[in-house]
Amino acid sequence: MSFRHQYVIGDLQGCYAAYQKLLETLKFDPTQDKLWFAGDLVARGEDSLSTLRHVKMLCEQGAAATVLGNHDLNLLAV
Repeated sequence: MSFRHQYVIGDLQGCYAAYQKLLETLKFDPTQDKLWFAGDLVARGEDSLSTLRHVKMLCEQGAAATVLGNHDLNLLAV
């Protein structure tokens, strides 16, 4: 599949509001673009759960892929 744009994002840290603002700024379109997440989806931010849910939805649509970071692995271990 060919994508219009591909973006790599690292260390979301659960900062859901900032993540949503970034997607707006990029004019991200899940039907045309792809996000690559370089780990640490959760941790210090205000809403790790919403961040995880949104990333999971995009991955299920084929609009995103992710690798686990140390914060993500720690969450799974707990």
